[in-house]
Amino acid sequence: MHGVVTTIAAMTLAPIASAERIRGVDIARGVALLGILLVNVRFFFAPLGFALEPSTAIDGSERTGADTAAWAFVETFCSFKFISLFSLLFGFGLAMQAARAQTQGESPWPAGLRRLGILALVGILHWSLVWYGDILMLYAFLGVIALVATRLPQKTLGWVIVGVAGFVAFIALAGAALSAVGLSMLAAKPAPAEIAASDLVERGLDAMMAAQFDPYNPIWIEAERAAFAEGPASDAFVFRCVLYAYGFVAALFSYGWQSLFMMLCGVYAFKAGFFTAEGSAARRRIALPAILVGLTLSICAVAPTLVFGFDSVAARAAYLALVSLGAMALPLGYAAIIVEWGPKLPAFIATPLERTGRMSFTVYLAESLVCVTLASWWGLAWFGTVSDAQAALIAFTVWLSLVIFATAWLSVFRIGPFEWLWRAVTYAGNTGRPAAAA
Repeated sequence: MHGVVTTIAAMTLAPIASAERIRGVDIARGVALLGILLVNVRFFFAPLGFALEPSTAIDGSERTGADTAAWAFVETFCSFKFISLFSLLFGFGLAMQAARAQTQGESPWPAGLRRLGILALVGILHWSLVWYGDILMLYAFLGVIALVATRLPQKTLGWVIVGVAGFVAFIALAGAALSAVGLSMLAAKPAPAEIAASDLVERGLDAMMAAQFDPYNPIWIEAERAAFAEGPASDAFVFRCVLYAYGFVAALFSYGWQSLFMMLCGVYAFKAGFFTAEGSAARRRIALPAILVGLTLSICAVAPTLVFGFDSVAARAAYLALVSLGAMALPLGYAAIIVEWGPKLPAFIATPLERTGRMSFTVYLAESLVCVTLASWWGLAWFGTVSDAQAALIAFTVWLSLVIFATAWLSVFRIGPFEWLWRAVTYAGNTGRPAAAA
């Protein structure tokens, strides 16, 4: 911790210069953006009901082996894991900024709240105009709690993290039990008739009301597909608003707590010097146990579905109970491995990943813009036509294209475009402008 304080004391309250950045953390952000997109891409290209319950192919036919393999890979290694890794790094970044302010004798709140405020504003624009699956608004709210946590003693923060972890485990197990009961009740009901596109009468809000606001109802599914693949803009906007509201409620009772847990872990990691050179021994000690525990839980979450099928109530309950638990450990292993060994990768791999991580705000938003363009009626209108295997290929292709873009951009400029905007507001003019690189 002494090394962290000494380094920060030499800084001014301004954006972190390239020489002051922790290279492994930037590489971890670059990798996390791929894992996040591999999860999100299913929601970019499929109605919510299909994305959450992929028991059949999007067109109602049998799923292929490639689709099941893609689903199993993403759920085992990516689902909840990379957004958790990103949350960990976000909390670490907030703690670093707060410490830099405090060592200059300034309160971390003015710059911190400006930083989170612009994040919330971009989040509102993101979900209302582009895609309902925005995480920025949630990060802005949780970031305030993370800033409070930066003032806690390290030991006290550790106990807070243990308490939040216990609550995350509780809601995971309770959610699994409630889901098992609900699915059992639904299984006893006759399945609703399939709705063909030619039979669709209701659109937009009318369809939602006809489906009783159930995203698994065929009326809803077909109306959602039509809204995003065919338009008009008004129907798409209504679906974005309602789906975002559903997601925000889910965050309050589920993955929001997971994100808070990981942000607090990020603050703790900063206080403990986990990502500094002095923290190498700790990273090496943590890496293998975290990977083994997290991967075991994740495999146990996914395996029952592969054995008993997507329609199995027991398999669904096992998934809900264990996927969040695995995502509490596996991201810590990811962080330890990537920060420790990422900078030692060959330069042609490490440098593009590092530059992607340095432009994570820009790349995150660009992933949404590109995927929505491919999915929407005003683009290629692929919404409702993409299988899981195809979606995984699209995700990797989009991410790789943005890695190339970020690498090229930072070879000319010092900072990404949205990063510059974010810092311009945060530091009220002391931005380290995105001038051409030296």
